[in-house]
Amino acid sequence: MNRDQEIVQRSHSFREQYRKETPSWYRGEMHLAFTLLFTGGVIWYCAANISNASWAEWLWVVLPMFLFGNWAEWAGHRYLLHSPRSFIKPAYKRHVNTHHQFFSHKTLDYHGQQDWRALLFPPFAPVLFVLAALPPALLLGTLWTPNAGYIAMLTMAAYFLMYEGLHTLSHLEHPLLDAMPLVNTVRRMHVLHHNPDFMHTRNFNLTFPICDAIFGTSDLNKGLLGTLFNGMSDAARKPEDAARVAAQLTDKPARSTERKAA
Repeated sequence: MNRDQEIVQRSHSFREQYRKETPSWYRGEMHLAFTLLFTGGVIWYCAANISNASWAEWLWVVLPMFLFGNWAEWAGHRYLLHSPRSFIKPAYKRHVNTHHQFFSHKTLDYHGQQDWRALLFPPFAPVLFVLAALPPALLLGTLWTPNAGYIAMLTMAAYFLMYEGLHTLSHLEHPLLDAMPLVNTVRRMHVLHHNPDFMHTRNFNLTFPICDAIFGTSDLNKGLLGTLFNGMSDAARKPEDAARVAAQLTDKPARSTERKAA
């Protein structure tokens, strides 16, 4: 049995036990509904309070907040969810011992609403992510314009919604998704991140790999634009990472079968 086969066997075993232990009251539809209602409610409330915003207010708030969101997801994922020194131990343990045990690079698929407990971020995650934008939003609203503050909060809520959407798309199997620019890059990089040999060192962005490219945690030897539009190709993978992937395989190509369960 090679390394990949061991990973698949362990993942399937964990899935079976995890499903048995899922509380009878859990409903994935309600879990998803809370995420959508909370983020959608914040977006609606903020949009309703924005009045005649100028292009400058939109540009100089949305872009920095988007980049802040990208850094927050990368840093939170790397230092809180994948570091044993994380000061949020329950989040670290849940992410590594549940999400990454349930989903490996060979078993990224899910089946039914019950599996959403392992797929979706806990209900407190969108609340914390949006609240992280509250201090700068209040500052902008006080020092600049109320519009700027509302735009900042709207941007963070929309970012989290995009974050959940792209992460879910990374766990779906459909050839059209592999042909969509930017989305295919996100999907490819997330596959490697779920490889147990790379999950603590590579591809921490769950949306667009801006910070992965800037801070060197991407598995690709490309610049920012090259990484963003890399798509499904492994041609520019760092040699040391390519060698580790190849070592896991015995009779299958490194890329085309990575997304498929054995």
